[in-house]
Amino acid sequence: MDFRPTEEQELVIKSLTELLQREAPESQMAELDKNHEFPWSAWRALADNGFLGLGVPEEYGGTPTDVMTLILVCEAMGKLACPVAAVYITSIIISRDILQFGSEKQKHEILRGLVKGDPPIALGITEPQAGSDVSGIRTSATLEGDDYVFNGQKIYTSMANIAKYILLMTRDANIENPYKGMSMWLMPTDTKGVRINTLDKVGGWTIPACEVFIDGAVLPKDALVGELNNGWKQLMANFEIERLATAAVPVGAAQAAFEDAIAYANQRVQFGQLIGSFQLVQEMLTRMAIKIETMRNLIYKVAWMMDNNMDVRIENAMAKLYCAQSTFEVIDDAMQILGGLGYMMDHRVQRLWRDSRAYRIGGGTDQVMVTIIGSQLLKKHKR
Repeated sequence: MDFRPTEEQELVIKSLTELLQREAPESQMAELDKNHEFPWSAWRALADNGFLGLGVPEEYGGTPTDVMTLILVCEAMGKLACPVAAVYITSIIISRDILQFGSEKQKHEILRGLVKGDPPIALGITEPQAGSDVSGIRTSATLEGDDYVFNGQKIYTSMANIAKYILLMTRDANIENPYKGMSMWLMPTDTKGVRINTLDKVGGWTIPACEVFIDGAVLPKDALVGELNNGWKQLMANFEIERLATAAVPVGAAQAAFEDAIAYANQRVQFGQLIGSFQLVQEMLTRMAIKIETMRNLIYKVAWMMDNNMDVRIENAMAKLYCAQSTFEVIDDAMQILGGLGYMMDHRVQRLWRDSRAYRIGGGTDQVMVTIIGSQLLKKHKR
C-alpha cells in the first residue's frame, strides 16, 4: 500500500487549502458560528471551483475521482472549515444515492444542482423513536389515486430549513419485515403539509438541525428514488463512504487543534520557562501526534481498500470508532494545554471541541461501531 498522494491529489489539496484560507478564513468561521449562520459564501466558492463536483460524472457537470481523493478533501476541509466539511459529507452521500438509484430526471436536476452550489439536500432518516435502529421509523407513504400521501416526523434533520429537498425515508407498516418495507423519496421542503422547526444544540452552530413534521403532504409517483420498498438496500449502498468521510473530517479537526496546542506550548511561559519544556505537556503532545498519525493511516487504508473493491466493514467501523473518539481526546488535550485561552469563545479550539463531539453520534454511534466490529470479528474467526 502506497499512501503517497499523486501529483493530481497534491494539486487538488493545495488548491482547496488556498481557496478555504481565502474564502473561509478562521475569522469568518468564528463569526458564522457566533451568529449561527450557514457558510453560504464558502459553499458557493467550493462549487465555483469544482470541488462539489468531485465524484460526479462529467455528464452532470462533475469530475469523476477515486475514494482516496474524496477522503483527502474531507480531511483538508475538516482542518480548515469543519462545518463546511460536515455539509460536504452529506453532499457526497446524496449525490451517490441519486447517481446510483435516481431517475434520469432526478439525476439531471439534483446532481447538476449540487455541482453548481444549490442549497444542500437534507437527509431525513432519524425519528424520535428511531435513531440507530432505522427499522423503527414510522413515517409513511400511502398511495391514494395517482399520488402518495405522506405522514410522520423526522428529527435531527440537518439543513432541512435551508434545503430545497429532503431525501426522505419511509416505511410501509403493512410489510412485516421493516427492512423490506422502506422507500426513499425526494420531498420538496415547500410541499404543503411540511413544517420545519430548528433545534438548539451544543455545537455545529453553522449547520442547523431541524425537526420535520409531515401531515398529509402529497407527492407524485416520480418523487420515488429507486424502487418501492427497496429503500433499506439503497440506504446501505453508500453508508460505507459516509462512515469513512465521517472518520476523515475529524482527523483534520484534530490536526488543527494539535497545531494550535503545540504553537502555544512553544510560546507560553510559566514558572520561568516554556510550558513545552514540561514533560507532562510533552507527553500530551506526543500522544496527540500518535493518535493523529494512527487515525490518518486508518482512513487512508480504508480508502485504498474501497478503491480496490475490498470488503471494508470491519476496518471502516474501526476507523469511524477510533477517529471519532481520538479526535475528541486530541482536541480536549489541546484545550487543556491552552488552559483558559482554549476555553474562551474567541479561540477556535473550543469550537472544534464542541463540533467534534457530534462525530461520536452521527454516522453511527460509538456503540454501534463496537457492535459491528465485534460481530464481524467473531464471524470472521469462527471455526
